[in-house]
Amino acid sequence: MELLGTYSTARINTNSYNLTYSFPDNCNAVVSNKEGVYCVTINFKKGQTKPSSNYISDNVICEDYNGVIEIQFVQQNYNPIGNGDDNGNGTSTKPKVKIYVNE
Repeated sequence: MELLGTYSTARINTNSYNLTYSFPDNCNAVVSNKEGVYCVTINFKKGQTKPSSNYISDNVICEDYNGVIEIQFVQQNYNPIGNGDDNGNGTSTKPKVKIYVNE
C-alpha cells in the first residue's frame, strides 16, 4: 500500500514545473530539495498505523538544476494484511519522475 494518492506535473515555463500530489490526512509530507532533486517524504503522524481514506493535496514549484528536475516520493511502508506487528517501519522510494527541461 502506498501513502501517495495522485500526483501530476505541469510545465510553468522553460525551467520550472508545478508538482501536485495528494496523501492521507493522517500523514505528514515534507519536501526537500538539493540540486534539482525534490524529495517528498510521506510518513504517518504519531500514533497512526493505517492511512486515512481522506486525502489532502499540496503543490510544489520545482526548478531545474542543469536542465533536469528529479522528483522522488519516499513513503513509509505499511502492511495492510499483516498481523499488526508491522507498522511500516521501513520505507520505499517510488515512484520517481525525471524531467529533462532542455530537450
